[in-house]
Amino acid sequence: MVLIGFYLLSAIMFFTVFMLFKLTNAPQKFYIRYGLGFLLWLLYITIISASGILSNFSLPPRLPLLIVIPAIVFIIYITSTDVFKKLMQHIPLHVIIYIQSFRIGVEFLIYGAFINGVFPERATFEGINYDILVGISALIVAFLVQKNKIGTQAIFIWNVVSLAILTVTVYAFISSYYFSDFLEVNQKLAFIKMPYILLPSVLLPFAIFYHVVSIRQLVLKTKMTKAS
Repeated sequence: MVLIGFYLLSAIMFFTVFMLFKLTNAPQKFYIRYGLGFLLWLLYITIISASGILSNFSLPPRLPLLIVIPAIVFIIYITSTDVFKKLMQHIPLHVIIYIQSFRIGVEFLIYGAFINGVFPERATFEGINYDILVGISALIVAFLVQKNKIGTQAIFIWNVVSLAILTVTVYAFISSYYFSDFLEVNQKLAFIKMPYILLPSVLLPFAIFYHVVSIRQLVLKTKMTKAS
């Protein structure tokens, strides 16, 4: 069930972007480019996972360098383009925040992987991973935004705090796999294989992506307010 869950949640997050395109009435070419880009990313992840490059857990940490950092760089680049900024203006602020509730599912998958002996306990909500609070709070914050009960400053603070919590979660994984010896070799190797590798290569980037989109929305809204 946990294995299927990683595939299913990754697929759901993939289609959330199509939903956003639909909200903005984006041209058909955006759907095609996004679909092809995502398939190429999955192909890259599959190849690099099968190559054995990631199976070396000595420093420098290869998985963050070859997967997480490139994903973050691409997210910052794509969300900074003029075309994407125009699309973001047509997306309600609360929609992006609601999507972040997917992290509740992520945390239960992480816990399930821990039960299966793959992930370390410190990377779950029983350890130092508090990301489930972000998923729960996303539902509350999004509802308040939808009802116009909180302003842009509160949304910005929520995004910053949530990113900080996500950083602690990433640290929990990196420190467990690269800076400790309490994990067995088979546990480390399982993490860089499908479907567990979807956590750092797909689910984590989507969490970062929607935070960046939300923050950029707030910046654009502030500029438009000042201009008017």
